[in-house]
Amino acid sequence: MPFTTDTILQATDLPEKARQEIPRIMNRLLGRTFLYQDKPDEKDDYYFVHRHRHIFEALCAVAGYTLLHDDYHRVFQTVSKFSYSRRRFKLDESLMIVVLRKLYAEQTEHLSLADDPVVTIGDLREEYRTITGKERDMGIGQYEAILRSLRRLGLIEPLNGRSLNVRDSEARLRLRGSVKMILPVQTAEEMEAWRRKYRAADTATDESEAAA
Repeated sequence: MPFTTDTILQATDLPEKARQEIPRIMNRLLGRTFLYQDKPDEKDDYYFVHRHRHIFEALCAVAGYTLLHDDYHRVFQTVSKFSYSRRRFKLDESLMIVVLRKLYAEQTEHLSLADDPVVTIGDLREEYRTITGKERDMGIGQYEAILRSLRRLGLIEPLNGRSLNVRDSEARLRLRGSVKMILPVQTAEEMEAWRRKYRAADTATDESEAAA
């Protein structure tokens, strides 16, 4: 029997309407990496995946992906087992993800927050300088490009749905639980290892530019 979309989905024993939703939701999962329960435009899809998780796990596995779930924050994540579909972050983006992960750990540890922690743009800039060891900060344009990219990925969100204003050091950002998933460190030692890794890469880049 030839394999087609219909023959594969018919094996799920789902109603026709539900089967028709699977390709769209799979496309969304693989295209966006994260699927959130608390986003109005993603909530229905989140619960659909949650109800039929075994189906999506199997489909992801066939495509070479692993479907992960954070029960506490209610977030699904797809992770490629191969390098072809993995996103390549620029060095500054990687450093900023380390910053977000470090601030997330500090805020949740000290404040014991039930919800996602909130930090300011000023907090990000100061921690970025600390991690990189640079007195000179990035320019506004660089910050804006990086934070907008990380916002599209769903790692951060301006508080109360406001626009992202990187010029306002007091502007507040919500750190999403997906920050923990994209950089799944468990201990302070692991975090320090990531910090050393990217700081060394940043220093090597500066030296290379200086010699050019």
